Amino acid sequence: MKTILFLFGALIVYTLPTFALNLSANPPAGMEGVYEYKSAEAPYEYQKGIIELKKVENKWTAKVTVNYQTFTAQEVKVENNQVQFRINVEGNSVLVKLQHKDDKLTGTASSDAEGAMKITAERKKVISKK
Repeated sequence: MKTILFLFGALIVYTLPTFALNLSANPPAGMEGVYEYKSAEAPYEYQKGIIELKKVENKWTAKVTVNYQTFTAQEVKVENNQVQFRINVEGNSVLVKLQHKDDKLTGTASSDAEGAMKITAERKKVISKK
């Protein structure tokens, strides 16, 4: 029994510093997810949709889905609690800048055609199947 406790304690002692180092260098993993967004200032067909943020192999990706169309983001930058990316909508480049706090994203989407539009988004609730 003492051997098992010793091994378990040694495992914890050696793995905790590794996790601590990784957390300080990277943005919060809690930012990953699927968010339902609203933007009352956007053109009608783009006022509601989905923003999906993922981190795959230390690279962030973003997708925006609106009215059965999916726009893959380019130039995705994530630092601290902020995410920024560009999408191309009907030939217009749209720069999206968002701040992450708790399970919410807030910020703006800016384009030459529409100017700056406020965005708010909430993480979709995941219903687990048991």
